[in-house]
Parts: sequence; structure tokens; C-alpha cells
Amino acid sequence: MRVLILAPEPPSRGILHSLVALGIAPIVARPGGDSETDGLVRFERVQSRGNASDPVNLRWSRKSLRTLVRDTRPDLLHIVGDPWTPTAEAGASAARDLKIPYVLVGTSSVGGPTSITSRWQARRVRDGAAVLAGTVRSAMEHLARDAADSIPRGVVPITGLIIPPPPPERHAPTIPVFGVVGRIVPERGLDLLLDALAEVYGEWRLRIVGTGPAQEGLEAQAQRLGLAARVEWLGGLPRHALTEFWGGIDVLVSPSRSTPTWVEPTGAVVLEAMAHGIPPIVSQCGALPDVVGTGGLIVEEDDRPALARVLQKLVQEPDRVRTLGVAARQHVIERFGDRPVAEQMVGVWGRMPRGG
Repeated sequence: MRVLILAPEPPSRGILHSLVALGIAPIVARPGGDSETDGLVRFERVQSRGNASDPVNLRWSRKSLRTLVRDTRPDLLHIVGDPWTPTAEAGASAARDLKIPYVLVGTSSVGGPTSITSRWQARRVRDGAAVLAGTVRSAMEHLARDAADSIPRGVVPITGLIIPPPPPERHAPTIPVFGVVGRIVPERGLDLLLDALAEVYGEWRLRIVGTGPAQEGLEAQAQRLGLAARVEWLGGLPRHALTEFWGGIDVLVSPSRSTPTWVEPTGAVVLEAMAHGIPPIVSQCGALPDVVGTGGLIVEEDDRPALARVLQKLVQEPDRVRTLGVAARQHVIERFGDRPVAEQMVGVWGRMPRGG
């Protein structure tokens, strides 16, 4: 099966090579660099404008993309992009013109186009897909809302996660250290976390990486609750510096709360922590429950008593922290490793209607 993959940021080579091992011949369209092959996978340059890190403004040359599709004649286009993005529009247009089925993978769990014309275009892109998928379940449900029930659905996890070597064996912490990573804004739920920790008996520490407009108020809250001596504000850290941070915490906490315009989009930081053997406590916000699965602890959004109970249990039973960390890393390996992601991609492609 020959599949042309169109995405602002294509799958890692590990995933692509795993697709080859599963009998797929992947062709990757990319907006920069030269066309090449690594012996297993073809990478074909498509003329474009914009930056791959900004999918909304990345614009592929429709003529160049159509030429690639015509010349390679794939059995399927795999398009990663919400239906209102230029990537999805260009890919769907080429697929329609050349009568090739496409799978559309949405990445957003909220939002969408606002004008009548852009909404119509987005519906056309979505409704023309042979299969609708999302990088997480909430993104798939957002994409498929009001779509025909006859269009199959699926989930294709985010790609690009690097699973590090096994970490040193972790022992039960004498004093559990909870960690938070992310921009310090109200929707991250740090006020809820401080209120919950104020109800926890026993010794614990909290380390926070990030900056943002809510920090001053949160520092005052910690002072008011008598927690200031237990909370360490580390400021912003570059991504590569997180490796040392992971070694200094026992549990990652992400009690995010949804707003009308925002939910947790990918849970990438949570996944990274889990890959380092750190168990997460998360809320039922956006991507988080889908990412964590059975590899962590999940509470309802804004449920302070439930969050306090979970924190208390880990303070009282530190052996459980180590056990949960092992389970978290195993969950990431089994679901988000190169081979499992490739298998899930192939599984979604297999839902395509025959002749579709």
C-alpha cells in the first residue's frame, strides 16, 4: 500500500520505518529541504510558503502538490491538519481532483472557522474524507461533530515523542516532590492545586517550571495558605533542561480546566514525564485523559476534594509512586512508541471503506 503523508511536521523516521515493516510504502511531502530517500522512505519536496511550526499560515503550492500526487499515484493520502487549515484544504483538493481517498487527522479540540465561506470550505474538506481521525479522542470528536455517521472514525496519536533509555531505578520517595510544567495561566489550574495541597497532611514539596501572568497571584495564594516554604518557582526552562528537572520530581500534576476557547491540546509534557518514569495526576481536560489512559491518575476538572485525596494517598503511600511510575513508562512505550503508533495509523487506514 502506497501512502502519501501530508503534514506540517511529518512522523519521525522511526515511525516511518515501522510503517515499512508493516508493508506500507510511505511517501512524505515536506515543505522544505530537497527530495531524497533513505533507502526505505521517499521524502518529496513540495513548494510552500510559511513555517511548518505555524500550520495555520503554512501554505502548500497546490500545483506542486497536485503534481506530486499525480506522479506518485498513492493509494491513500494521510492528511494531518484541521479542515480549515491550508494543509487540509490543499491535500483534500489534490485528492478530489485525482480521485484518491484521504484520511483527515484533526489536531484541535476546540475552535474552528468563523466566516460562512470558511465554514463551508471546512465542511467540504471534512465530509470528503474516507476516514476522520484525531491526534486524541477529543480532537476526533471535535472534528467529527455533525459529520455523517457513515464516515469511520479513529485516533492516531501524536508523533515525534522520543522515549529515553530506562531511567535509574526510582525508590519510594521519603518526601514526595510534585512537579508542574507549563505557562502559568488560570486555565492550568495551579490555584486548585495549591488549595488541594493545603488539605494534605504530611511532608511534600512542589516545584514549578514556567512563567506567566498568574504567577504573582499564585505566590500570594501560597503565602496565604502557609505553603510558600514548600513551593519552588523555577521560572522558564529550555526543553533540553527538563531532563534534569524530571530527575528532581516524583509526580507530575496537571489539573487543567477547560474554557470556551481552550482545552489541553496534546498533553505532550505529560507524555514526556511518563516516558521518564514519572506518574501523572491530570484532570479530565482535553487531551489529558486520552494521553494518560491507564498510565496515571485522573480526576474531574475543578474537583478540589478529589485532587486532595489523590495527593494525600501518594504522600501516605510513597511506594505507590514508584509502582505508578513503572506503569506510566510502560503505557507510553506500548502506545506511543514508533511501532505502536505505526500500527495505529495502519489500523485507521484499514477502516477506509472498500473502494473508498
